[in-house]
Amino acid sequence: MVAVLAAVFLPAANAQLPDAGQSVRDVESNRLQLPAPVDMDSVQPLPAQPASSEPGVDEERVQVNDFSLEGNHLFGTVELLALLDDLRGKALNLPELNAAAGRISDYYHQHGYVLARAYLPAQEVENGRIQIAVIEGRYGSIDLSNQSRVRDSVLRQPLEDLQPGAVVNGTELERSLLLLSDISGVQARGTLMRGQQPGTTDLKVEARSAPVLSGSVETDNFGDFYTGEYRLGGTLTLNSPLRLGDQLSLRALGSDRHQQYYRMAYQVPIGWRGTRIGIACSQTSYRLVRDFSELDAHGRATIDSLFLSQPLVRSRTFNLNAQLQYEDKALHDDIDLFEQRRRKDIHLWTASLSGSNQDRWLGGGQSAFSLAYGHGRLGIGDPLERYFDRLTAGKEGSFDKLTASLVRLQQLSGRFQLFAQLNAQWSSGNLDSAEQFTLGGPYGIRAFPLGAPRGTGDQGWQATVELRYSFAPAWQLSTFVDQGEVRLNKHPWTPEGNSNDIDLAPDLRTPI
Repeated sequence: MVAVLAAVFLPAANAQLPDAGQSVRDVESNRLQLPAPVDMDSVQPLPAQPASSEPGVDEERVQVNDFSLEGNHLFGTVELLALLDDLRGKALNLPELNAAAGRISDYYHQHGYVLARAYLPAQEVENGRIQIAVIEGRYGSIDLSNQSRVRDSVLRQPLEDLQPGAVVNGTELERSLLLLSDISGVQARGTLMRGQQPGTTDLKVEARSAPVLSGSVETDNFGDFYTGEYRLGGTLTLNSPLRLGDQLSLRALGSDRHQQYYRMAYQVPIGWRGTRIGIACSQTSYRLVRDFSELDAHGRATIDSLFLSQPLVRSRTFNLNAQLQYEDKALHDDIDLFEQRRRKDIHLWTASLSGSNQDRWLGGGQSAFSLAYGHGRLGIGDPLERYFDRLTAGKEGSFDKLTASLVRLQQLSGRFQLFAQLNAQWSSGNLDSAEQFTLGGPYGIRAFPLGAPRGTGDQGWQATVELRYSFAPAWQLSTFVDQGEVRLNKHPWTPEGNSNDIDLAPDLRTPI
C-alpha cells in the first residue's frame, strides 16, 4: 500500500502510475511502413532507339561539317547541338548519323519527355550540313471515362496538368495518374494511343469504382500490463460516401481488462495538386487493475484534430509528403479512493515531412523516413497539482519536440534481407506522458513492455537490425538485435538515475 500511495502523491513517482496520456500514446503508436514494392523494370519505359553499328568497309560515308535542327521547342538549338560537337569534321555513315540523332532523343528522355524522338528526315546533304528533325510528342486529346461513383469534376482535378497540345512528360503523367488513383473509391488506368494528328498521342483515362466498404480485424497482446495486454479491434472504411473522393474511417480497439479506444476520421481532397484536408476525433478510456486495482483509478483521453496534407513528389519509386496538424488533447485521470481529479489539456501543432523510396542500390531495397516538429502547450487544471509541478518537473507551459524515424529493407543474395530501423526524439523540456518517447513495445525493443516506466522518457533513441530469411510464402526466419537509450526527464529534479540503456541480444523468431 505504501508503494501505491507513493505513486499517487509523490511528484517524482507520478510517472510510475499509468495515466490517460500514456494510454492514448501507446494505442496510437505505429511503425513507419514501407510501401508495396514495384517492378523497377517497368518504371517509365523509354522508346527503343536504333542501335549503333560498327562501320562496314563498303558503307557510304558523309563528311559532316555541321548539324541543323527543326521541330525543337522545349530546348534551344544551341543546347541540343552541343551534344554533337565531337562529330563535326568527321566522315559518318548512316548508323552513326542515326546514333547522333539518338543522343538528342536520349537528352529529351533524361528530362522526362519519354515520347520525344529525333530522326534523320529525307534530305540532300549540302556543304556537309546534316538536318535532324525532332518530334517532341504532344497530347492530342485527353478523354476521361468515368465508371466510378466519384464525380467527374473531382476526377478531372489531378489531370489539370495534362493539356491537349502540351508535350508529354512522363513524370507529370505518372504523378497525375497516381494522384487520381489516390482518390478514395477510384481505380484508375491511363492508356496512350496514336493521335489523329502527326506527332500527337491521345490519352484515355479509365476510372472504375473501388469497393465502397473495406475493413480489417486486429488482435494482439501489445497492451499495457495494468490496462489489459490482450486486445481485439477492427477498422471500417467508407470510400467516397459523398462522391467527392472523400473517406470516412472508424476504428475500435478494446483490451481484455478495461481499456477501450475509438476513433473516427474524415478527409476530402481539395484543389488539383492532391491536397487533402481532414478532421479526426478519438477517445481512450482505461481502468487500472492488478497492483493498482485498490486505487479505483480510471480516466480518459479525448483528442480532436484537424490536418492538411500535401504530396510534394508522387511517383512509383519516390514519394514525399508534407502535413500540418493541430491537436486538442483533453486528459482526465481520476483516483476514486482519494477523490482525486486531474485535468490536463494539450494544444499541439505538428509539421511533418515523410517519404519513401525504392532503388537498385546494392541489389535493391526500400527506404522510408519521417521527420516531425511539434510545438505545444500543456495546461494543468488542478491548482494543487500545478503547484507540485512548479516545484518538481515543471511540465506546464510551452514545449517543443522533434521526432524522426528511418527504415531500410535491403535485398541481399537469394532469400536473405536486411532490415534496419531507427527512431529518435528530442525535447526542449520535461514532457507530459502523452508526448514522451518509449523504447519498448512491438515496434521498438520487443522484449521490453510497452509503456514500462524505465523505458519511457522525454527524449531518446531506439535502433533495430534484423536479418531475415524467407523460406516459404508468408513465412520467414529472422534474427535481430534491438538497442536503445532513453532520458527519463530532460531536466531532472531528483538525484535518481535519469537515463536507461536497454539491449536485446540476437534471437530467432518465426512470424506468420
